[in-house]
Formats: sequence, C-alpha cells, structure tokens
Amino acid sequence: MAQNNEGHIIRYAQTVKQFTVDDYVHDMALPINSAEERHVIQQAFYRMVVKGKLQRVRQGVYAISSKNPWQVVLGEQEKAVYDLIHAQYPLVKLCVYNGETFAPLQHHLAFNQATYIEVERDSVESAFHQLQDVGYEVYCCPDEQMAYNYVDVKKKIVVVKALVSQAPLARQEGYYVPTLEKLLVDIRKDKDFYYMQGIEASYMTDTARQMYVINEQKLRRYAKRRNVAM
Repeated sequence: MAQNNEGHIIRYAQTVKQFTVDDYVHDMALPINSAEERHVIQQAFYRMVVKGKLQRVRQGVYAISSKNPWQVVLGEQEKAVYDLIHAQYPLVKLCVYNGETFAPLQHHLAFNQATYIEVERDSVESAFHQLQDVGYEVYCCPDEQMAYNYVDVKKKIVVVKALVSQAPLARQEGYYVPTLEKLLVDIRKDKDFYYMQGIEASYMTDTARQMYVINEQKLRRYAKRRNVAM
C-alpha cells in the first residue's frame, strides 16, 4: 500500500491541523481489508513520531511536528578524535560531541568548547593514552574536584569518558552521537557536569521538551539504567 510511506503521510498532514489514523484512512480512501493492514499504517505513524516528523497531540491524535530536529555540535576536532579512536579500535562502541551542544538548552549559559568522546569502559584508558600521545590536552573520566580545579572547558580540550552500556545513540554525519535523551540523563549523573545539575538540569529538561521531540520511553529507560530520577 503506497500510502503507508512517510511522504504520503507528511503531504496529508500538511493539509489538516490534526488527524487520527481513521481520518487518514478515510480521507485518502485507503482500502483497509484487514487488521494487519491497519496495523501497518499505525506502525508508520509510530515511527514518524519517534523520528520527530509527527507529534502526538493527545491519545490517537496527530499533527505535523512543529519542533526542531535535535542535533549535537560536531566540529573538526570531534571528527578527528572519533576517527583516530575508531581506526585503532574499530570494534569498540563510541560516541562524540562538542560541549556547545548544551547551549540551546541552558538558562545560565556556560561556554564549553570541550570535545567529549565516550568509549566502552575497557577501552577508556587506551583511548586516553592514544589521544595524549598525539598531542591533545586530554582528561580521563574527571570527577567533580578534577573538573572544577583543572578541566577548563572554555579551551578545546578532550574529555574521555566511559560509555554506559545500552546508552541510546544516533548517527549524525556518519558518526555515532548521543541522543537528546542520553544527554538529559547524563547531565544529572556525570560528576564533571556538576555545574549543570540541580535547578539548571530541570530547566534544561523543560526547555528540551518544549523545543525538541523526546522519546519519553527511551528517556525513562536510560534514566532507570543510570539510577536517575527524571
């Protein structure tokens, strides 16, 4: 059924304010002959909500999304650091982003140009030494005291951290990056993000919900994994 594809659904969504699956089926005169065919359309709607192309207004009611797509900041240093680690350890899971990624969410803007590279726990020390050997100013899993006293995120430093298993990641420009859901949990948990915790973290979460599409199920699942109350 050709009308199941996202292009047809988007074009329909652009002609109406809000709609249900039944509205779509009726207005497009789709020949639904079985529960299985209807399920296929419902799954297409679900995938588009997850991708941020549609938003769920309320139970069973949809509209075209008015929220911005989420992207992290990826500069030349982030790509170079990722490529270096990935070339040496091609089977190790990793993700990368720049600290400027947080800026759109923050109430009290903290200038941050650091590159964050997260790798599987067993490879953290190796990645740290590899980056250090080629001349990067790099810090390994800083706690709050180290971050406060020594880590100057206003400089283009590199911070190596352990990637939590099953952390939600996405692909951007061919690189694995953290999802918004991951970062909203991490800022509440990681000790080097101490300056964003408390009221600021709550503000950032509220701002994220207003500006971007958030997969609440993914957010809750990762928060539970990190023992973080959201």
